[in-house]
Amino acid sequence: NSFILFCALNAVKGMVITMKKLISLILCTVMLTSFIPSVAFAASSSLSFEEELATDLKALGVFKGVSDTDFALGRAPTRIEALVMLIRTLGKEAEALSKGGKHPFLDVPSWADKYVGYAYENKLTNGMSATKFGSNATASSSMYLTFVLRALGYSDASGQDFTWDNPFTLARSTGIMLGNPDTINFLRADVVLVSYAALEAEVKGTKQTLAQKLIKAGAFSAAAYDKYYNLSAFDSMATGTSGARELTSAEVYEKCSPAVFYIEVYDKSGQAFASGSGFFIDADGTAVTNYHVIEGAYSAKILRSDNNKTYNVLGIYDYNKARDWAVIKIDGKDFPCLEIDEAPVSGGEEIFTIGSPKGLDNTISEGLISNPSRTIGNVPYIQISAPISNGSSGGALISKLGKVIGITSAGRDDGQNLNLALPISIIKGYKKTTPHPFSALLSSDAEKPFGNIDLDVYPEDERAFELLKMWIYSNFSETTDAGPAIVMTYEDEGFINQYKFIYSEELNCIVISYEETDGIYDFYTSLSFDEDTPTVVQLSYNDTDYSGNEIYCWGVSDMYKGSFYPGMEVYFKDFMGEFGGDYGLKSACEESVASVCESLLEVLEDILTDNLSGYELDGVRSLGFANCHFD
Repeated sequence: NSFILFCALNAVKGMVITMKKLISLILCTVMLTSFIPSVAFAASSSLSFEEELATDLKALGVFKGVSDTDFALGRAPTRIEALVMLIRTLGKEAEALSKGGKHPFLDVPSWADKYVGYAYENKLTNGMSATKFGSNATASSSMYLTFVLRALGYSDASGQDFTWDNPFTLARSTGIMLGNPDTINFLRADVVLVSYAALEAEVKGTKQTLAQKLIKAGAFSAAAYDKYYNLSAFDSMATGTSGARELTSAEVYEKCSPAVFYIEVYDKSGQAFASGSGFFIDADGTAVTNYHVIEGAYSAKILRSDNNKTYNVLGIYDYNKARDWAVIKIDGKDFPCLEIDEAPVSGGEEIFTIGSPKGLDNTISEGLISNPSRTIGNVPYIQISAPISNGSSGGALISKLGKVIGITSAGRDDGQNLNLALPISIIKGYKKTTPHPFSALLSSDAEKPFGNIDLDVYPEDERAFELLKMWIYSNFSETTDAGPAIVMTYEDEGFINQYKFIYSEELNCIVISYEETDGIYDFYTSLSFDEDTPTVVQLSYNDTDYSGNEIYCWGVSDMYKGSFYPGMEVYFKDFMGEFGGDYGLKSACEESVASVCESLLEVLEDILTDNLSGYELDGVRSLGFANCHFD
């Protein structure tokens, strides 16, 4: 009468589909469409649902199209458009256009200068780098949801209410995702859905809705809101199961299977010894599996069936061995993910499971909830009749609404279709801070801090970058607006020098900053292998001229592989006085940046050769810096 855990132990070697498929790593964006179709207005309307909402928002002055007749809902929003929408949602457009503000960005069009200046001075936004805002870059769903949550009074500073890279859980709880926006292929139509729902969301710590706040601020009148806003627009979506359309088995498979993956785990010698299943719960690589799937592992990889690509598991966010669940971090971004439904289930409901039984990835089965609350060994389970086998552990239990409701975990070995799944609510409150490497859980003195992670999945000239990224993830001491950061402080002859190593998930970029005690010099360099992310050296310099006027200048230099400091041009942000400031600062900037570049490279060299020595790296030269200024 024992239950068996469905993890395929010691069954990997004979499988044709194992690591022969796991040969490369290519980050790709997978379109995730809404599980619930958009609600339409009356049949007499000739406009789509989103166009109707956009028309209402335009009447309220909250949304504008590219012309009087075209909302361009079918294309992605730009960062500038998202920022302007935020300012309108805050009811601050008139103030922004009146006051404007200063900013350090060189790529802002003149029409948007006041918007960006206002937002920058009021700490509503940052740039993609010290001098680039990224005006025409695409705004992601996480960026826009972060903007709206800030408008509602929530803060992502130091992870207070949420983090900029994972606003989705809070966004759902506040109701701003009632329109089921597509968080992967995020379009202007999705901006409309989020913005419309946000007007009825309550401002943090109050019973006041955002619309009421805007009315009080004079953004629009209460009469206009009553006239143009449709309070019942999202009713069928907000009512849950009673208002949402149930999906067929084919639709469930099409929508959900890309988010479920095959996972393989390895021992200290790098040999695969177990396999199982897992699934993504956000687009940034947060995933769920059973603890027994990864128990005893030194490293792990996953295989996505939708693109046949392999990804390393960076580590474990949180786990509970007794209750057999683990939340893990997969290396990459823009993953398809499942929507969590923690609502109680009922016996007799139709359900689906998707997993990798016997290593056969993305296998779907169908059944019923046999018992919604079966407790075994003080662990709550959902008993199901859907067939599952070894290798299904960690897979997804999915409702007919296309939402994950459980983790397939175990089954009776002396009966048929007597299987168990953990309710997905069991991971509620999991900690998402530092992803711990597998080896850190097994041994504190492992030779390689990331175990036997397979570097072969990365191009040779990118391996040091990936290891440096993993080092940041595993040791970061603070969370910045850009991402997790390691802070290192050194004292030298009474001066305190601080270095920060920051990884930006949004840009797939490592930023290294240096700051002296007096704060006069700020040096930044970025490392990236993404074509869309410029690799630059940037120096900020603050001083005063002989009259006491503040002078602020900065320099920018392209940093090409094979040479670190080919030359720097120095620009002045503000020209003080009749003749335009102290041009003698140009030479001071150039001398300073050469010295700081060398110092920063030496610190980076120490990290790569000391902290990551087990991976046989060639110091900073392995990052493409062939011509360095030190031995």
